Amino acid sequence: MKKGIYDENGVSLSKKAPRIGDTVELRYNGLLRNSGVIAVKAHIGYNETWEDVQTIDMEHKDDAFTVSITLAKAGTLNAAFVDPAGNWDNNSGKNYVFKIAKAPAARKASKSEPATAKKKTRAKKASEPAESEVIKAKKEAASALSTKTTKKTSASRKAAKSETGKK
Repeated sequence: MKKGIYDENGVSLSKKAPRIGDTVELRYNGLLRNSGVIAVKAHIGYNETWEDVQTIDMEHKDDAFTVSITLAKAGTLNAAFVDPAGNWDNNSGKNYVFKIAKAPAARKASKSEPATAKKKTRAKKASEPAESEVIKAKKEAASALSTKTTKKTSASRKAAKSETGKK
């Protein structure tokens, strides 16, 4: 387990940055265990108002009490611990509070991915000509226009000569 914010109190979660839907192990090796109790229950709830409160039997495993929890809500997970005699470890009234993140959003393209993966580009329709075809068509049109202009100019010159010759 990674070092957490309540390690000095003997309370930890198996994940440092848990998200809604994760299954985590809540581990208790605190005041009650150190006083020699043989059973401990985890009292848990979500967010400031302790929504969906549960009191769950913990299993004594190695040197601590543990319980596996599937995180049902984002926000915070609150925990306190109680022994069969009714003695509580609630972090001196502050409880043990762990942040629970929302489920991950849809994956966005990272900086290392090519720009084409980030931008939505308009797909070419099958009926659209390729760029090289467009350029070729423009060149042909320009050439045809140039040929027409040359023919008109030649015809204009001939007409001007014949007019000049008539005078």
